[in-house]
Amino acid sequence: MRISTSLIFDTNVSTMNRQQSNLMTLQQQLSLNTRVTKPSDDPVAAAQALTVKQASAVVQQQMTNQGTADDALKSLESKLAAIGDIITYAKERTIQAGNGALNQDDLKSIATDLKSQFDSLLSLANSTDSNGQYMFAGFKGDTLPFTGNLSGGVSYQGDQGQRTLQVSDTRLMPVSDNGMQVFMSVDNLNGSFNASSASGNSGAAVINGGSVTGSYSGGQYGIRFTSGSTYEVFDRAADPGMTGAPMATGTYTSGGTIDLPPAPATGQIQVAVSGTPAPGDTFTVDPGGQTDMFSTLQQLISVLDNSSGAALQQGLADAGNKLDNALDNVLKLRSQVGSRQTELDALQSLGTDAQQQYSDRINKLTGLDYASTISDFSMQNVSLQAAQQSFIKISGLSLFNFLK
Repeated sequence: MRISTSLIFDTNVSTMNRQQSNLMTLQQQLSLNTRVTKPSDDPVAAAQALTVKQASAVVQQQMTNQGTADDALKSLESKLAAIGDIITYAKERTIQAGNGALNQDDLKSIATDLKSQFDSLLSLANSTDSNGQYMFAGFKGDTLPFTGNLSGGVSYQGDQGQRTLQVSDTRLMPVSDNGMQVFMSVDNLNGSFNASSASGNSGAAVINGGSVTGSYSGGQYGIRFTSGSTYEVFDRAADPGMTGAPMATGTYTSGGTIDLPPAPATGQIQVAVSGTPAPGDTFTVDPGGQTDMFSTLQQLISVLDNSSGAALQQGLADAGNKLDNALDNVLKLRSQVGSRQTELDALQSLGTDAQQQYSDRINKLTGLDYASTISDFSMQNVSLQAAQQSFIKISGLSLFNFLK
């Protein structure tokens, strides 16, 4: 076999190039900490790793959203706590105002104090979040949710939307409560209400009041006595003239209570009646629907400024019941916020576990065996150096060296 000079050079250069390429590949693997530096290194592993990385990226974004949601809920809980503090303070001042030893100047002083609490409540209602969006405006984050003042009343300009964030594959978590939920949808009764007689043939029967157990959002009832001991109950909202079939019937004992059908069926309404009714006596009962925190404070301040005697005590009692309902509403919302935060903690823990599993899976698919790769790198480096040195020797072989 004839070995030419060009063959020697071509063969050695090709060998050194191949060894340098292998050395560079090993160097890339070490620097990138991966066995697969390009899809052609292992097409199957590269495709599977890409799928896992995409799933991991989705979980990472969800965890970012979870952190954002947690911050928003912490801010919301803080505002709700401040609102609850104002309502609690107003309730304390209402109880204080019921002290018969206080004179009119004392009552006006309490009213002045509550006026500042009204302004504080309105300021909280128009709070903004870290992004400059109004917290209680619903979806109208750039619209001032509450406008008005103590003398003219307060109106809600937002909507009833509830902002959400995607915190898992299937969970859109609410991160806000709109102003209608927080401030404007307060039950207008708590433990008791006033009922009135619409007409009475004998005038001997008197409605003394009523009470509610459970949850009730308002309704109108008509009670018609068919005898001194029996009665019928009508839904006056659907049957104002009480000419249709009654909702319920029952027997009556003087000094006892009449239980009205719940509407909706989440609470029980009882009306206390005394005396002896005559057949045909009718009574109307309207426990009330819903009110708002601002109207409640306005009415309380007006009572303190302008009422005395029995009217003052009745006004304070009504305001106290409404404040209790307002506080219950805030506590309910705070409980919901706390439940969401607990859920976020669980989701964050699951996300961390999922990320670890994805990382382990990617490492199994494309992970690098450092000890083996370093050994291969050292061996390849030695082989390259040997090839370079041998090429120097071989390239120096020539007959001209012997002719010298």
